[in-house]
Amino acid sequence: MKKKTAGFLLTGAAAAAAAAVMVGRKRQQQADETDGTGKTVLITGASGGIGKELAFEFARHHFDIVAAARNKEKLEELKMELENSYQIKVTVIVKDLSDENAAKEIYEETKEAGITVDQLVNNAGAGKQARTVEADPDAMRDLLHLNAVSVTMLSRYFGQDMVKRGSGRIMNVSSMGAFIPDPYFNVYGPTKAYEMFLTKAMYGELQGTGVTVSALCPGPTKTNWAANAGKADSRIAKSPEKAARAGFIGMQEGELIIIPDADYRAVRYLMRPLPAKLQARLIAGWQKGLIERNR
Repeated sequence: MKKKTAGFLLTGAAAAAAAAVMVGRKRQQQADETDGTGKTVLITGASGGIGKELAFEFARHHFDIVAAARNKEKLEELKMELENSYQIKVTVIVKDLSDENAAKEIYEETKEAGITVDQLVNNAGAGKQARTVEADPDAMRDLLHLNAVSVTMLSRYFGQDMVKRGSGRIMNVSSMGAFIPDPYFNVYGPTKAYEMFLTKAMYGELQGTGVTVSALCPGPTKTNWAANAGKADSRIAKSPEKAARAGFIGMQEGELIIIPDADYRAVRYLMRPLPAKLQARLIAGWQKGLIERNR
């Protein structure tokens, strides 16, 4: 009897896995067929990392792009490469999203240029290694503006226009850090949790409007983010291309929470039932190891 039960369970698990693969392939095929001709996406933090890969992903699907970031040189290089390779229009907006007025200024610049933003990707974000009680107050304030205030206000400004038109998509690039304590990175984890809950709230508010809202939650990714934040890359870091691809697919499907890798989905599943104190101790030890490796 036990052997029969085990056999049924194995068969069921195999069938579920096969079904998941088929669903994944169908979603990828649908995303591949997405045609953004005549539409525009605004991507913040588009000069590098996941943001840059998202720009290439949207360009491959014929979207015009508004690329916003601080680094003018990198944005101009991206513009040239995308326009030459994909025959799309790329508009560059040089803006520091840690400035409290940046979101409104970006919105006004697109309006003045006559650009309709059909899809919005709030990707710009950063973190800085320090204990909360020792972190530089000005740096913390800037991170709060960058990771939370600008995301909220851009969603507000462009989201209102999308609702009026009855169509649009917004994706906020959050993090696996939104699900767990994130010691030694003061406001980063909390602001990413805020982004995720903002996304969930907007998802509930915008039902029936034709506007979808998604949160992309990548884990460690092979970009300059970790070095800039003051730690080494995790050994399990994934490619930014993979995160961007999963984000694009999930966004076009109107998926609410997008975790771009099975490894990270497993980590979330394993961490979820652990007591908060144990989670905090485990992550603190892991982060300390990465910080020390960077020295």
